[in-house]
Amino acid sequence: MHNILIIDDEIGICLIMSKFLTKNGYKTTTAESGAAAFEHLKNQKFDLVLSDFRLEDTDGREILRKIKSDYPEVIVIMVSGFGDPNLANELIRMGAYDFINKPIYPNVILETVKNALDERDANKLI
Repeated sequence: MHNILIIDDEIGICLIMSKFLTKNGYKTTTAESGAAAFEHLKNQKFDLVLSDFRLEDTDGREILRKIKSDYPEVIVIMVSGFGDPNLANELIRMGAYDFINKPIYPNVILETVKNALDERDANKLI
């Protein structure tokens, strides 16, 4: 079972995404801040991080930079309410798997998560 860390400072979004992904066969952990997320990353192994771009204590660039530096095998998908194509391109160049605009549609999240994990698992076999 794949383990996913969901980072969003809106607890409602964390709960909705967690319930939906759990219902679809994933193990989830939630964090409402960058600091809490990095504590979780230190203490358990995650396959994928689904993170809001703007948090109260940090932003997506810093989250992505630290994860790719300290946990390079972890897939990162960024989510934002600010649909800036330049930001999306920058984050993907930095190593994000994808950038999803809010509002979040559960099927889009599920498809993106599934594709990212399937690609990674297929690459491990090569």
